[in-house]
Amino acid sequence: MNRVVKFSEYGGPDVLRPETDSPVDLAAGDVRVRMSAIALNRANSMFREGTYLSEATFPSRIGTEGVGIIDAVGANVAGWQVGKRVNLLPPANESLSGYAADFNTVPQDRLLPAPTGLNDRQAATAWVPFLTIYHLFVERNWAAEGRWIVLPAASSSVALAANSLARHLGAKTIGITRTRNKQGALEAAGYDALVFSEDKRIANDIKQFAPDGVDFVFDPVGGPALADLVTSVKRGGEINVYGALNPGVTPLPIFALMNNGATISCYTVFELMNDSERLNAAVDFFLPLFDSGELVPVADEREFSLDQIGDAFRHMESNTQFGKVTVTV
Repeated sequence: MNRVVKFSEYGGPDVLRPETDSPVDLAAGDVRVRMSAIALNRANSMFREGTYLSEATFPSRIGTEGVGIIDAVGANVAGWQVGKRVNLLPPANESLSGYAADFNTVPQDRLLPAPTGLNDRQAATAWVPFLTIYHLFVERNWAAEGRWIVLPAASSSVALAANSLARHLGAKTIGITRTRNKQGALEAAGYDALVFSEDKRIANDIKQFAPDGVDFVFDPVGGPALADLVTSVKRGGEINVYGALNPGVTPLPIFALMNNGATISCYTVFELMNDSERLNAAVDFFLPLFDSGELVPVADEREFSLDQIGDAFRHMESNTQFGKVTVTV
């Protein structure tokens, strides 16, 4: 039998219920994966609450990242064998095929190789954060040597991934975090500078480290603080908004943009995932760096089982985590 986490109404972590289903039959081109660990995202929380890009169909599954071992393969599967450790790309429909389960049956094009140098909890969170930054940091070269990059939500998995890749490529990073509670851990992660939003002087503090302005801001928050980020960017720089952790209105600071000629853009990782040629290039770029230990995804130190997935979401939503919250299956 297969434990599957489902919810039948929008709400907080309490709506999640592990249920027992029979494993799905394999169709041609499908692979069944026995899960080892799944990783939680803020997008999963928003999906569960009914505030995300896509809506749930009840009863709904949940989960978009994970790692496991191939348990069975269907006809016409090429290049993937039983016993191989793999990562799962986000499903086409989280509601129908979310990964919080003992077993998942997925099309073979949802598989990526699991990095050999990472344990299951690290591997579960490897691909989505680093694929999220590939387009802007590698393809568009915003993390070129000597550039200054601002990373709000500095203790999040994507910001930590962005910090490590920026350092690898020679860029300098300024992390923004709300309080000083995580200062020691963020300094140990290698940020070149930290700004604390509770001090309410974001733009001025950023200018202390980058007097001429920063080159790029990679922002998952939005909200009123966006205006401060715009004023901290040098002429011709860019602010990319890839999330909405602040659920309120995000004002558009038109005069600040006119004054410094900066650009605001938005991005989702699905743009890359739906382009097989670019996705393969990203995998070829990151896999050797994972396997060599030059890039190591950060998994939060607390561990949860599948039956504790509600507690795992509560921990993530408390903002006390450092890195990605994972669930061991």
